[in-house]
Amino acid sequence: MSALENAKNGSSQDVLNKIQEANLSEYGLCAQPLFDRLMAAKEESAEEQKELGIVAALNNADTDHALLAVLKEQPKQVMEGISIAAYALGTEKKSLQIPEEETDLFESLKETAEKYGVELVSGIVNVRAAKGSAVLHIVTVKNLADLFDGAYEDGVYVSVNGADLQKVAKDKKIAELIDTDDVKALYFGYEYHTPEAAETTVGEAGITNGVVRVLTSKDCIVQGAQKELLASRKTSCGKCVFCREGLIQLEHMQKEITEGRGKVEFIDLTKEIGEAMCYSTPCSMGQVSAKAALSATELFTKEYEEHIKKKNCPAGACTSFVNIYIDPSLCNGCGECMDVCPKDCIEGKAKYIHMIDDFDCTKCGKCMEVCDEDAIVQTTGKLPKLPNRLTKVGKFKKR
Repeated sequence: MSALENAKNGSSQDVLNKIQEANLSEYGLCAQPLFDRLMAAKEESAEEQKELGIVAALNNADTDHALLAVLKEQPKQVMEGISIAAYALGTEKKSLQIPEEETDLFESLKETAEKYGVELVSGIVNVRAAKGSAVLHIVTVKNLADLFDGAYEDGVYVSVNGADLQKVAKDKKIAELIDTDDVKALYFGYEYHTPEAAETTVGEAGITNGVVRVLTSKDCIVQGAQKELLASRKTSCGKCVFCREGLIQLEHMQKEITEGRGKVEFIDLTKEIGEAMCYSTPCSMGQVSAKAALSATELFTKEYEEHIKKKNCPAGACTSFVNIYIDPSLCNGCGECMDVCPKDCIEGKAKYIHMIDDFDCTKCGKCMEVCDEDAIVQTTGKLPKLPNRLTKVGKFKKR
């Protein structure tokens, strides 16, 4: 028999009792006993005079979607888990939220969702409209189905640096999952952490979105925080002022810093705006999305100051602080760099020293890869004397 059939062999109260006895918890950011969460929804439904329902989704703040692998791999189990939760509360109102950009997944689930009477909804959860419903994580409902299948095993889902999602025991240390060489920072639980966090267990770490990223000396913390904030901006519904405006300002400041226009006061402003977002927004998007910038500025202040005060990216990742030039003493005028430049910003002709137009150059590095003479140099320092017009190979003299 299926998990849903097993559940329906008993009463709705029997289902609730089993959930309580198993001490099954809500997954993700809203961790609490699942029994308590279902009861709270029932009470809220009565108080708000709204129809009781089940909404399954990722946490709104989850822009990485690593945990969607659970749904992609076992859609039937997720649908059955939603249906079991609905049966426990005595409702037929069931929905599953799919991130807006996951159009292929949305289409692939239509037939299965229809079979189980689950409405598919594109986008993040509208917490105001969902009042009176039990909003459950996709992993929670999958675990619920496993419970009634007799297959539930406790653990934490983890994807390291974008690798396949795996379920690991809570007592396993993060250090056992990653390459510990050249670790500058770790990112998990929507926050940046120092390398010492590798010694915590996955159960202690709060890896609520399944993501563990290792940042090395070649990765820029500021750039990483900016990318996280930009992803949140794209996902946010924009209806809450603190979330909408806060994300705009936080992302803008991180971007300004990576482009060499940062100001010292941006560090304190990030803290002020980020903390206000954490306590003044109604859903996890606003409450959690600021933590990337908050943790980055708190734990890696020196890297921020290096960008702002010294106009230097220690990782060499921010192209605004990098210059690429062609060494006139090494260039043989072969033209290979001109052929691969996507912006056509290299000027030259056969047997003439080539020159890069710095205004159009995106510092992509493709020209460096094809130069057999190693004549194309990337530097964060001062540029040497270079030709300002086409000059024959071997004829340029520094003055």
